[in-house]
Amino acid sequence: MNVSVEYGDDVRELIRNMKEKYGDIIIILGHGCCSPTEPQIYRASDFIVGSDYVEVGRVENVPFYIERNLAEAYNGWILTLKVEPLNNTVDDSFSLDVLEGVRLRLGFKAMKVTLSKDLSMELPQ
Repeated sequence: MNVSVEYGDDVRELIRNMKEKYGDIIIILGHGCCSPTEPQIYRASDFIVGSDYVEVGRVENVPFYIERNLAEAYNGWILTLKVEPLNNTVDDSFSLDVLEGVRLRLGFKAMKVTLSKDLSMELPQ
């Protein structure tokens, strides 16, 4: 799979603060009860990463796992992370970022793929 992750200083600061406050953390993106554009941040000890998840990158050395079928759907895309304030709205997420009054949000950018001219492919018989 060819999925990459980009983020800016807002995410760096959030992740650093959360690691300091909560210890080892992980970022999870899956279907579950939440939108597949809302990554969840958990203490590493509070979430068992099953075989249906794949690591697609690291955010300030924090593993970012995505449900395998989502990762396949996002193949060829750059996942962009940003921090958005909750602005006094109620968010019933179990994600730790909500305790900080913010949400980690996911955006997308198309990835440019260049293939060489002599590329050949054989189809299975």
